[in-house]
Amino acid sequence: MKSVAAAIAAALLVSGTAFADDTVNGGTTEGGLIADAVNETQGHVNPGAHTQPGGTTSAVHLDADPCDGNVEMIEGDNPVSVYFCAEADPETPVVTIGLIRRAFAELQLPASTLVIQPPDGLTLVNFDTNFYTTSTRPISRTVTLLGQRVTLEATPSTFHWTFGDGERLSTSKPGAPYPDLTVTHNYLRKGTYRPSLATTYTGRYRVGGGPWRTIPGTVTIDGTGQPLRAIEAQPKLVSY
Repeated sequence: MKSVAAAIAAALLVSGTAFADDTVNGGTTEGGLIADAVNETQGHVNPGAHTQPGGTTSAVHLDADPCDGNVEMIEGDNPVSVYFCAEADPETPVVTIGLIRRAFAELQLPASTLVIQPPDGLTLVNFDTNFYTTSTRPISRTVTLLGQRVTLEATPSTFHWTFGDGERLSTSKPGAPYPDLTVTHNYLRKGTYRPSLATTYTGRYRVGGGPWRTIPGTVTIDGTGQPLRAIEAQPKLVSY
């Protein structure tokens, strides 16, 4: 690593050549060097730059911690700091966040289970009909991307309740069974409705045994509507 670093530093110090065309913002060059900008200016010293004889400034402007790798410091009359990724390997394909997001969007996630109380598809008009789901645990899947093992985890984060009469409700809570009524709805007219539940998942991923990282964006899975009939209660004389 030090011999490679010394060679790069020598090239920078001797030629004073800027490598702006060989640098990708937030990316990795073919040699494994990650930089935000590499430039050469006259009479102006950029942060982190080093002035060479004759007033020429050769600047290598790097991210503070571009790749969680090692840092090689080259000392001399005109020191240059070069960041190297200890894990970087130009022959190993890089699993990008774009590939991760696509894999997450294509996961075969199940629709959440919708439970309605009273049961058996029958409720009363102007009655607190209770809704909840038992599908609350994270779902983990392992896929292979560019030959690397990637674990994706989807967690239910938002529940979208459609009651079938034009009313909707979104909650971060999954509801609860009776008597803890947290998601309820009153049907004002008798009739047959088809309430349903859609679930929005947030995700995270890890490559191999690496750290967990958040997946940008969400995935929403729609559930199938269930038949529910609302009836009016009829008084009935049972004794006199």
